[in-house]
Amino acid sequence: MSKRLPPVSALRGFEAAGRLGSFSKAAEELAMSQSAVSHQIKSLEDFLGQPLFKRINRSAVLTDAGYDLLGTVEACLRQLEDGVRRLEQYKKPGQVIVSVSHAFASRWLLPRLPQFRAQHPDLDVWLYTTDQPMDFERQEVDLSIWLGDGKWPGLEVTKLFEEDLMPLCAPPLLNGRRLEQPGELLDFTLLHDERREDWRSWFAKAGVAATPPVAGPNFSDSGLLLQAAADGQGMALGSLLLAADDLREGRLVVAYDLPLKSKLSYYTVCADRNLARPMIRSFHDWLIVAARDSRATDGISETGARKKP
Repeated sequence: MSKRLPPVSALRGFEAAGRLGSFSKAAEELAMSQSAVSHQIKSLEDFLGQPLFKRINRSAVLTDAGYDLLGTVEACLRQLEDGVRRLEQYKKPGQVIVSVSHAFASRWLLPRLPQFRAQHPDLDVWLYTTDQPMDFERQEVDLSIWLGDGKWPGLEVTKLFEEDLMPLCAPPLLNGRRLEQPGELLDFTLLHDERREDWRSWFAKAGVAATPPVAGPNFSDSGLLLQAAADGQGMALGSLLLAADDLREGRLVVAYDLPLKSKLSYYTVCADRNLARPMIRSFHDWLIVAARDSRATDGISETGARKKP
């Protein structure tokens, strides 16, 4: 440990005393004697070269410096406890750690995990939701599902889905109106997905000369974008793949049937060596089959386009 950092034991005694406002209550919580807590705090004050408490009768009142330090110590101990607790996951046999975006996890993967569990009852999936690529050399991740161009040298990459983006909205937003021209979408509030092709690309493909407005809510999560559209907050240029359940159940409708092919696709990504492990290979192969079945069930073609009814 760095010489500039005090012992963790002293920080625990300080945190308990500062939070409870009492050395005796801190001692009771930590199953220590009051003198031991006092000694820890005195050693911490000596280390820092300034008092952290005002001793008033039987109370322990934090100094200004003590208040400042308490917030830092509480946050650090909480993060340390969370980190230690997470280590328990590594003791579980048959666990596959999968990193995936929140949008893809909640709207496609999570509803299908019971199928995987039924086929592989001895395997458990730990979902780690993030939009950031994983470093398989440094991070404990077995397999990822990434949205991108598929160009990740040195990694095992398999395409799951291409996809199309389409103007989507809640049925009440149209109020029975049938849009005849793409330019009519400019009458609505447009919702924007920060990570994808924007409305400008769609209107250019549709041949609309007018510049689409940049006003309207922005979302970094494609799932939240679709949720806002389903709530009637505006028109989304949304993923047909992620919106499949909403479209099937009528929470969303296609406002104008002109797809924009995304430049990005969904891929499984992992280190080559990982696929040599049977449980990771099992999950990888299940994903491939589930994606194929999803394309058939949800009316999405292999290239991502929406099949005509």
